[in-house]
Amino acid sequence: MTLRAFCISRSILFVGFCLVCGGCPPQTPEPTLQTSIAPSEVPRPRNAAIPSLAPRTLPTGKRSDADWFQDIAHKSGVRFAYSDGSAGGNYQLIESVGGGVASFDFDRDGVQDLFFSGGGTLLASDSEIKVKGASSGLFRQQNGLQFEEVTTSATLLNDSVYTHGCTVTDIDADGMGDLVVAGFGSVQVWLNNGDGTFSESSHNLQIAKSVWSVNAVGADIDNDALVDLYLLTYSDWQPDPERRCYNDQKLRDICGPTMFPGERDAFFHNLGQSFEDATDTVGLIGPNRGLGIVSADLDENGFIDFAVVNDVQENLLYLNSGSLPFQEDGVLNGMAYSNTGEREGSMGIDLGDFDRDGLPDIWYANYSNQDNSLMRNVGKGGFVHSGDVTGLRGVSRRWVGFGTCFADFDGDGWDDLFISNGHVAYERLDSPYYQPPQLFRNELGNRFAEVGSQRGSYFQTDRSGRGVAKTDLNNDGATDLIVVHQNEPVAVLLNQNYVKFWIRLDLVGTSTERTAVGAKAQIDTTPRSVRWRVAGGSYLSHSDSRLLYSLEDSVPVDVTVTWLGGEQETFSQLKPNKTHILVQNRGAYVAP
Repeated sequence: MTLRAFCISRSILFVGFCLVCGGCPPQTPEPTLQTSIAPSEVPRPRNAAIPSLAPRTLPTGKRSDADWFQDIAHKSGVRFAYSDGSAGGNYQLIESVGGGVASFDFDRDGVQDLFFSGGGTLLASDSEIKVKGASSGLFRQQNGLQFEEVTTSATLLNDSVYTHGCTVTDIDADGMGDLVVAGFGSVQVWLNNGDGTFSESSHNLQIAKSVWSVNAVGADIDNDALVDLYLLTYSDWQPDPERRCYNDQKLRDICGPTMFPGERDAFFHNLGQSFEDATDTVGLIGPNRGLGIVSADLDENGFIDFAVVNDVQENLLYLNSGSLPFQEDGVLNGMAYSNTGEREGSMGIDLGDFDRDGLPDIWYANYSNQDNSLMRNVGKGGFVHSGDVTGLRGVSRRWVGFGTCFADFDGDGWDDLFISNGHVAYERLDSPYYQPPQLFRNELGNRFAEVGSQRGSYFQTDRSGRGVAKTDLNNDGATDLIVVHQNEPVAVLLNQNYVKFWIRLDLVGTSTERTAVGAKAQIDTTPRSVRWRVAGGSYLSHSDSRLLYSLEDSVPVDVTVTWLGGEQETFSQLKPNKTHILVQNRGAYVAP
């Protein structure tokens, strides 16, 4: 039997997390696994050790001035941990997904605040497992990188839903960031009242869906200046105390995702005062197990598109021609499979321009025994795998990648890469539960070199990472990171790198949707420097929506903004080391 045939045959019996074909180590047989077995057939059940129940000592502030990143979470007052429910000892799929973080300025005071989804608990009885929620957390930034938890005063204290991902958009176009929080069996829509409080409005807006949703993104699909909502779903799964699965050590562990069918994603179209379910109208296919999504104008035709990465299923690329339904072109445009033609276990995703050719490239993190995927845009929404030729082959293959992002961490003008790793199974032989985060420096768009182990104590400790947001907490022009872990305190990684010259752009749509998702802003440097206002990205998280650029000198720059729909205008002589709010129709019109 060939290796490929072996992989295919074994994938039918898959119950752990060795993925289909591409997940098998080269020329190494897949571990012998078992399918779900009735408890009565197992003479002596043995359970994998649950990491959240074992004592663990984490670094407590040993820092060096030479560290590139310093974890200031505890010192800054950001004290929060996501609860995955594993402490109940039920070994359920929901325990593996994790949670996210949103970085946004909810009170419009000029500095970024932080929202964390809370997760939940699993309570077992003799015949059933009940999924319970844990409250999310909102932290308002005060002076000097100090945060105050305001969950209760913001009326966000709510444990009704086991939550995963969170995103920020402006549903009612009032200039205040609203929160959409996805979870098991429900989605919450928290409208920002503008007075420091939020109101849950999913039923009033008719955004209600009784599915297992993991995240959402807000973007305008028909250029009517109203934000629509894509709801990303994971699996048609229900807790089951009788189902037992065993890993490569013959220990009971979490059942893998391929044991459960996927769920069709959902789409809600904004009617002005409420939403309608437009899943059929826009042509979402399914079922699929979605974990990552990013939205931008990928083919530069003036309409918003969606890239969706799935767990052990073909990835999807929804291109929008301006008339519905969308065209799903993942296979045709190179995103559906790995560079060897296999389905990937994909989680986190981001968009950037790693080679500075002015086209939006896509990057997504995959399961162990697979390479992460760097997709170079070759125009019109087409992508080619480029990890092998940029130094990324093999360097993450032992790890399971989740939250990830493009960002110019060192201020040299080239987008670097960060990955938060962590396993989903508890006690496998081939890959540990706690894994190291990774940082890759972009060397002039030609290759990436791993540098994380040299960059601070955070990178010296293995974690089980999930959601990641990139942001600039202290407005100093250096990109910081917020990282969510399973059952352990979140990390607030302050970038100590000094960026001498930079510029930040905050885009505001008027004739387009207010948050300007889909817009592109270009500074005519050599090579060109381009950023996109995206929705989604990373894993279950929302990053700082302001666009940050590193500059070579203090000379004022001209910025050309292409708004969704194709209209262009120039904003001239913008001074470095400042944040500039660019409002549509207040710049100089650029003739087509």
